[in-house]
Amino acid sequence: MEYNGYQYGYEQPKKTKRSVGMAILLACTAMAVVIGLFAGVLIVNRTIDSRTKTAEQPAISASVTATPASEATGTALNVTHAENAQTSTGFAYDGQYTRAQVVEICAPSVVGIDCIFKQTVSYWGRAQTYEVPGSGSGVVLTADGYIATCAHVVEGAKSIKVTLNDDTSYDASIVGTDTRNDIAIIKIDAQNLTPAALGDSEMLTVGEDVIAIGNPLGELRGTATSGIISAVRRTVAVEGNEMELVQTDAAISPGNSGGGLFNASGKLIGIVNAKVSDSDAEGLGFAIPVNNVLKEINDLLSYGYVTGRAYLGVYTQNVTLRSDYGYFFSSGTPCVQIADVVKDSAADQAGLKTGDLILAVDDHEITSNSDLTDAIARYNAGDTATFTIQRDGSKQSVSVTFGEYAPGRTD
Repeated sequence: MEYNGYQYGYEQPKKTKRSVGMAILLACTAMAVVIGLFAGVLIVNRTIDSRTKTAEQPAISASVTATPASEATGTALNVTHAENAQTSTGFAYDGQYTRAQVVEICAPSVVGIDCIFKQTVSYWGRAQTYEVPGSGSGVVLTADGYIATCAHVVEGAKSIKVTLNDDTSYDASIVGTDTRNDIAIIKIDAQNLTPAALGDSEMLTVGEDVIAIGNPLGELRGTATSGIISAVRRTVAVEGNEMELVQTDAAISPGNSGGGLFNASGKLIGIVNAKVSDSDAEGLGFAIPVNNVLKEINDLLSYGYVTGRAYLGVYTQNVTLRSDYGYFFSSGTPCVQIADVVKDSAADQAGLKTGDLILAVDDHEITSNSDLTDAIARYNAGDTATFTIQRDGSKQSVSVTFGEYAPGRTD
């Protein structure tokens, strides 16, 4: 059963074993065919939180609001593009630096992240819970300890520890997560940190030099790898979640997720989050463009959640409408059934009921929970959509005005 609220029932990514890259879903020779057939959509697996966690997470990806920035600071925070690279080294800004200078400027803004997760395994009907470690990277956003990373690095963590470039360690708490964009904000109790200067990812060009800094394998914190921008605005399906990413040939390894991709001016232009890992593929790494997630980052900093997201408020399950023809033959139509409706939600106010079958949202046919979540993701809070449903054997149309996600809802 899935819940279609704020995160629209997106499933959390499954985690990989430590130090082992995730297998690419298609062989390199077949990739060109797939790319041609599916209009340039590349299918890869997410890399790269270097954790040993293997238990599947719940289907509901909750936005965590343990310590919202607005409560911690009393004012809304804001991260914007920087005109000049942040530097404590005294380098004069002249447009571009050498690779060594970029690393010296940017390395203090990149941290290592170590998490502990709970994993429950059932043996002969008896559940046993274990603690398993996971590692990733992060980028300092503010001098007082707000750090960006990937949602898949920290979601579900029992504890989080951040280690700075100078080897100082701090306990961290989650401010908020956005699974749709794989972004999270965490907070440590520290001052006088070195924030990364945000660049303009819209200005990237193929062939431009970049440097990735992160915590590969969870053991090599501060590692810098260099490369170029291989492609911009690459549409990539990362474990079923379609994203627009920057492609680079800089070496990306498990543990790099959440780390920074910096340009030759020492500015952060991407958050590393995925790679293609296959014996026949090399140098295919991906990062979330900074411009794509500035709103989400600032919302997470200020409120602990992303504002403006469409909220429906139903629990759903995949079902099949069957017509039986004899003992051995049957046919059926897959669709989605509402298992429960959240009181006073958009669905409740529109008159949707438990047992309704959702067949379409506007012109989007609904045959599964994933279809429904994808359809809802196209709307913002306040938008209206026409739901085609089947109730008591007859079809009807219901107009739904989406609500907005807010903390405290059980999604």
